[in-house]
Amino acid sequence: MEYKKKILSGISWNVLSFLISAPLAYFVRVYYSHELPKLDVGLYYAVWDLFCVFAIFKALGLEQAIIKYIPKYIAKNEYNMVKSSIVITGILQFLISGVFSGILILLAPLIAKYYINNQGQFSNDIFTVINVLILMTVGLQLLQGCADFFSNIISGFQKQNYASSTRVVKIASVLIFSFIFINFFNLKNAYAPALAYAITPIIMIIIYSSITFKKIYPNFFKDEFIFSKKIVKDLFSYSIPVMIGSAGSIILGYLDGICLTYFTGLNTVADYRNVALPTVTILSYISVSVASVLFPMSSELWEKGHKEILNSIFEKISYYSFLLILPFSLLMAYLPETIIGILFTPEYLSASEPMKILSIGAIFLTLNTIGFSVLNGIGKPALSTKILYIGAFFNLTFNLLLIPKFGVFGAAITTVIGYLIMWILQIIYLRKFLHYSLNFNKYVLVSIVGIFSLIPLFLMKNIVFSSLIMKLSSFTITYFLMYLTGLFMFKLISINELKNLLNVK
Repeated sequence: MEYKKKILSGISWNVLSFLISAPLAYFVRVYYSHELPKLDVGLYYAVWDLFCVFAIFKALGLEQAIIKYIPKYIAKNEYNMVKSSIVITGILQFLISGVFSGILILLAPLIAKYYINNQGQFSNDIFTVINVLILMTVGLQLLQGCADFFSNIISGFQKQNYASSTRVVKIASVLIFSFIFINFFNLKNAYAPALAYAITPIIMIIIYSSITFKKIYPNFFKDEFIFSKKIVKDLFSYSIPVMIGSAGSIILGYLDGICLTYFTGLNTVADYRNVALPTVTILSYISVSVASVLFPMSSELWEKGHKEILNSIFEKISYYSFLLILPFSLLMAYLPETIIGILFTPEYLSASEPMKILSIGAIFLTLNTIGFSVLNGIGKPALSTKILYIGAFFNLTFNLLLIPKFGVFGAAITTVIGYLIMWILQIIYLRKFLHYSLNFNKYVLVSIVGIFSLIPLFLMKNIVFSSLIMKLSSFTITYFLMYLTGLFMFKLISINELKNLLNVK
């Protein structure tokens, strides 16, 4: 019972922090679009994507290793090993990050000239690109690594209330410092977000180092430190496979931005990475919360041998998640100009076309998130990694083929097809382990209802509304009335079944 309580408490804290930090993170993007030149926004996200890929090697997976080994040593009451693993991990992480950061700083002029500025958009101000690269190297590679180190220690002690708060503190600090630099120092360029992300880790280090040594592990300076080659070996034997496994998802998430930077330029990056992709990704927030609950539940049911129950739960959750995500995806695909017009400035309307394509991809992204949580829960993380690498390889290949010719459309199409391929692979493997059977006809019928529910919106397109918000509200209400009517008419939704699903013990 205590274990279940800890799981539920941890999930609750993480979901709460996500519900606070995710809207804040999106607001930061909206804020940048209104306050900074589009080219500078593109510059910032081009550098961001580059460093997110470099993050694969930032700590060689040691951040996950420390989370694994701290509770292991605590369970054995070996606090000298807890301290030793923390100290050794800290030294290794700092050395790796320091060396890597030094190399990046030395290479900054070359990266700026031959990658970031490949399309010549900052040729008259190349030093800005170099300085932003250096600032973000110090902030994202070096200082943020130190901040994450304390966050990982707290996670290792399973204090999820503190660990989950790091998301909120980080993005709130970025927003505050961005506001200060833009409005009080008149830094209305890429320096504002770069400086905000460089200073924020310092604040986090001060806060979470204090929490770590005063509340989480007050005996740290009293316990004995033992240097052990076995600890180093154990840490790396766990961290290297984790790093290799996470590389696929990182490449999958940021490769399109890197290719767009090189082949199309920074304005396209601003459209895609600051507007189209983040806006569409909002649709997957529901699945992230569902997955956080489904992961431990599927693990428990699998260990108890309740495959039929797990299969039933997975079928229903997938189906009702599809029912929920489909109308939002179709609405976003139909009204991208309206949504962008409400949230962003007119110069970002060029992001509407890729948003239409990516909105459909959000459906498969949602189903993938749920599927991966079950695969990991039943002890098949290697299969999840395999699927991610297949998706990453597909994205790499077709981004290189399509982006030079079709630009942002090539990136969007590649992303959507990549999500679809991964979903199909998930279905194949889940059918093998859970005897999962996709009710294809129901999914098709729901899709038809969703598409036909758009017909009234076509008839309303010539109506003049007093504001874009009024238009979006009217279209949304009309669409959902039609959609829900169709679902009940064809008996595609059951209130009793939905109640039973929500009441699963």
